[in-house]
Amino acid sequence: MVDARGNHIQWAAPAAHHAETTRRARQAMVELVRAGYQIGPPPYGYRALRIRVTDPSGHSKLRAVLVPDWQTAAAVKQIFIWRADHGLTFAVIAARLNSDPSQYAAPVPNGRWTPKAVRRIVTNVKYTGRQVWARTIAGRPAPIEQWVTSAPKVHEPLVDERTFHRAQPGPTELPPSATDPADSPPSAA
Repeated sequence: MVDARGNHIQWAAPAAHHAETTRRARQAMVELVRAGYQIGPPPYGYRALRIRVTDPSGHSKLRAVLVPDWQTAAAVKQIFIWRADHGLTFAVIAARLNSDPSQYAAPVPNGRWTPKAVRRIVTNVKYTGRQVWARTIAGRPAPIEQWVTSAPKVHEPLVDERTFHRAQPGPTELPPSATDPADSPPSAA
């Protein structure tokens, strides 16, 4: 390949290096998730506890595990009760949470609960005690069979598997972007 000045462009080596670096980074993420470590900020209801682990070669590294944040964990448990046991919609749950901000602190400081924030909690597998990664590809939901997950109960669950599944949105419930255009699309898994 030749650029506008007639210089030969060497692109194969950088492309191969990029592909290999991407493959190794993905493999490292998969190993961390399968080992039960948290990647990124903790979900609402948890806090990240930094622990020092030593790998087989003797190198010590800091890793994060999830532990319940008991003030916000109570709100998560209540959300699942309202959803799974009472069949409330995301909007009704958000309104109930907003009616008592001292008991149900919003996920963002000085913010309010939205149906989308409630939906994100209800659909997050991490509340069952599993780590999960790669739930989205390019901002769109990935098929469940493509998710990277840990073994069960790598951290304390805030909800049991049965309740989690009963709380999931049904096929007739539209995603939040279809019902609330003011909400921005979710970021990453």
